[in-house]
Amino acid sequence: MLHRRHLPSVVRFTHILGQLVKLKQFEAVLSLNRQMGLVGIASDAYTLNITMNCYCHLNQMEYALSVLAHFFKLGLRITVPTFNTLIHGFVLRNRVADAARLFDKMVVGGHCQPNVVTFSTLIKGFCAIGNNTAAIQLLGKMEANGCEPNIFTYSTIIDSLGKDTLVDQAKNLFAEMIGRGIAPNIVTYTSLIQGVCNIGNWKEATRLLNEMASQGIFPDVFIFSVLIDALCKEGRVVEAKSVVQIMVQRGIEPDTVPLWMVTVCEEKWTRRNECLI
Repeated sequence: MLHRRHLPSVVRFTHILGQLVKLKQFEAVLSLNRQMGLVGIASDAYTLNITMNCYCHLNQMEYALSVLAHFFKLGLRITVPTFNTLIHGFVLRNRVADAARLFDKMVVGGHCQPNVVTFSTLIKGFCAIGNNTAAIQLLGKMEANGCEPNIFTYSTIIDSLGKDTLVDQAKNLFAEMIGRGIAPNIVTYTSLIQGVCNIGNWKEATRLLNEMASQGIFPDVFIFSVLIDALCKEGRVVEAKSVVQIMVQRGIEPDTVPLWMVTVCEEKWTRRNECLI
């Protein structure tokens, strides 16, 4: 294609680059992009964003940042997707402090207003390093800026709070989300169920399981496995077996993990009871 007398437009090349990105062929994208430049096909904002994204996935953030110079050179405006790409790149590499600094420059510099993707990406970064306080503060800032959080935003924080056994905060956030008219999905319920199971509250986990079923959201093997594990740790062998039966009744074939957990649990508590006799 590059050797044709009449070269295709940059739009056509951008489409090809986008398809290669979906296949995670990041090196191929960068190689083709360089060839485009050599034959005189000028990049546009979409091409540069794709290039930047590839550098981010290849853990070459310095090169990703250097792409900004091409925006200025070509007189292109740096938009929200460009900032989002860089912030996501820093979060991918656990460089959350750098992501936060770039976010601040974006806001203070007045370049453009962050959108739900920007906020949610940085929130995900804070949660990944266990900084739930910063994540919740950013959620508040998001609302103050008139940017509505979505299901991904809430689910990310709920999951992080649950993993840190901050279940009351997670449940409050869950209630706030529903109050805003945002319906929880299987990811949200899974995070909350895992959170209550982490503190041994299998009764609340069962209630949530029934609640999600009433909402037309059907649990998968993972959720059932989490509940079975919680029941086994409490010595509730009969209830754990009942959960396996519910899985079968709902057409969910239990894999080896839930069955193994129930078997080990039964043997463990049987030996313990025998020792007490």
